[in-house]
Amino acid sequence: MSWHQEYEELSNKDKDTFSKAANLLLGQSFLVYEREEDRLFYRFVERYLDIFSEYFFLSGWDLHHNKRFSVLQLYNRYGRNRYRFTLQETIVLFILRLLYDEKQQALRLTQEVLISGEEIQGKYMALEIKNRLPARDDLEKALKLFSSFSILDLKRGQWKDPDAVYLLYPTILLVVDVPSLERLADWINAGESKEDKEDATDRNQAD
Repeated sequence: MSWHQEYEELSNKDKDTFSKAANLLLGQSFLVYEREEDRLFYRFVERYLDIFSEYFFLSGWDLHHNKRFSVLQLYNRYGRNRYRFTLQETIVLFILRLLYDEKQQALRLTQEVLISGEEIQGKYMALEIKNRLPARDDLEKALKLFSSFSILDLKRGQWKDPDAVYLLYPTILLVVDVPSLERLADWINAGESKEDKEDATDRNQAD
């Protein structure tokens, strides 16, 4: 039976859920089981994975099911419809990935990964990144953007406050994979080395 025939056999209610789930995937790229507002649609797509996969494939999309992290990811084979993060957003993503890894080492698999705004700022300063620490409004904008991609959610407090608590999802492991993490680390280290050389040059000239 073809995917189209299987789709036609769905009830009207399931067809409506199918449409909502498909649009969610197109809009946010990910569905995460751990995220409460995604869970219903995650389960639905998982149940009818073959139909969704064939449906998206016709339009140039691949649907990946990461069972280890319980994440569904929609990926365009032609590189279209991708969001281009700014440098500042990329740095914050890098920091979120570092914090996620640190928290995971101290947690059980079933526990939530929670971080605070203060921890984000602290990690930014600890890395001595040359780019200035983002203003609260800029950080809030970036974090809300990441929430729209099911990367994190606000758990407690206000988005821009240092004492705000955020729930990080395993999506961050797919958005910032190991090769990306290494490239970002190299970029930061290269920036620090360049700055050290410039400081040394300035000191030599002063001498």
